[in-house]
Amino acid sequence: MSELAKIYVEVYQNFDVGEKWNKKTAYDLIAFWFKLQPDFCFVAEYENKIVGAFVAIVKPWCDGKHLIIEEIFVNPRYQKHGVGSALTKKMFEKAIKKYNVKFVEGITFTKLKHPLSWYKSLGFREVKEWVNINGNILKALKILQNEKNGS
Repeated sequence: MSELAKIYVEVYQNFDVGEKWNKKTAYDLIAFWFKLQPDFCFVAEYENKIVGAFVAIVKPWCDGKHLIIEEIFVNPRYQKHGVGSALTKKMFEKAIKKYNVKFVEGITFTKLKHPLSWYKSLGFREVKEWVNINGNILKALKILQNEKNGS
């Protein structure tokens, strides 16, 4: 997992998306995924060297099971050589065979041409009805606590 954490940090250093990863935080995230659903943590090797990974989970949904893309990342020196496509193909095949998955969903960056253009080339579409949200939990809790006190 240490090698994957190193690759993860390197990948995000090349993207200007506002996320600052270090080896420890990347390792913790990767360990979390491996614990959550280990059968859907795929690692890519090239000439006996780890070069990337694809991690996902399967969840039940009203229209069948969905494969949720948690992360796919490839060492920048091995990108554009089919590693991501090979990982994705294996992941999709296993999801269909093992869990009868019907749909795939994930989140990607809108300000980067790739990987969004790659996902679209596979038939994915942007879901205009959805928005990804995040926020500071302490700030949100404080607002909720003040709401209750003000009621």
